[in-house]
Amino acid sequence: MNEHTLVQSLASAGEQLPTEADIILTQALTRTQLRARARQFVSLLQEHDICPHDNAGSWTEADDQTTIHLPDNARATLYHASGALRYVSGLGPAEAAFAQRTDTASLQRLLEERAGKLPLAAWTGPNSQLRFERLFQTRGQAADPTGKQSAVTLFRAIGAWRQVIGPLPVLGAASVALKLAGGGQVAGLQLNIRPGSGETAERAKLVEPIVGARQIVQQLASVLGVREVSGDLVQSATLQLGYLDLGKRKAQTVLAPAYVARIVLRHKDVRQAYVLAVSATEKPYLELPLFGTMASTQAGRADGHCKVNAG
Repeated sequence: MNEHTLVQSLASAGEQLPTEADIILTQALTRTQLRARARQFVSLLQEHDICPHDNAGSWTEADDQTTIHLPDNARATLYHASGALRYVSGLGPAEAAFAQRTDTASLQRLLEERAGKLPLAAWTGPNSQLRFERLFQTRGQAADPTGKQSAVTLFRAIGAWRQVIGPLPVLGAASVALKLAGGGQVAGLQLNIRPGSGETAERAKLVEPIVGARQIVQQLASVLGVREVSGDLVQSATLQLGYLDLGKRKAQTVLAPAYVARIVLRHKDVRQAYVLAVSATEKPYLELPLFGTMASTQAGRADGHCKVNAG
């Protein structure tokens, strides 16, 4: 595979895409509105018996985030720049494990049923929905001094949902992440959804995937410090179009379309994964950094990976 083939491969992954998209205005919240958003989140947790009822806990406010200390060592965090919210229960990592082995389909059904009881769709805004994207599992296994291993224990099941606005997903960290412990207890909940203003700035024309693919490959070559990316190093490459969220710690006035590529390179026994983003509109609306992190792994171990998350 040469560089031209890499560009064509990326571009082909972006076929059957819209030619225009709305530029969506987000809402910059005042401190008063941020506190109200945090109170609404804590009320949601209490109403659904996720955390005990009390007087909304004790609040610690910093420049970039507010932490709400709840009973039983639980806490909720509000990120001022984005309005993102996070709840972490007081359960230890190995506490409240699942009592028996559960298949993937049953775990996904359990997560979707639990999420369905929460009014999460109310946080997404107009012309928007949440789609289940992926299931993660946290498992563990013990061994005695002789090396005899116990059965694998499932400690947590985590469901990730993606916000979709019109035809385009919001790319970045999962829009919603729900973590369940044994017995259906909620061990964690994250809402990475920016409050919208309900307005659009304008309708923008999108550049073709081949244009975005060329820019991605040029950016990768610059990062690697080479004139041309050797196709022999490329293990996999994908391209996706979506609204780009810059992360929970970054302010953002608009959601604008971008092409996001995930490229895994392999040299001998080392893999490196890159996530890069370029504007998908003729007129840029966001100042895009190199996105994601590099993950190096040895062959035989888990594949290198990274997620689009600048937060």
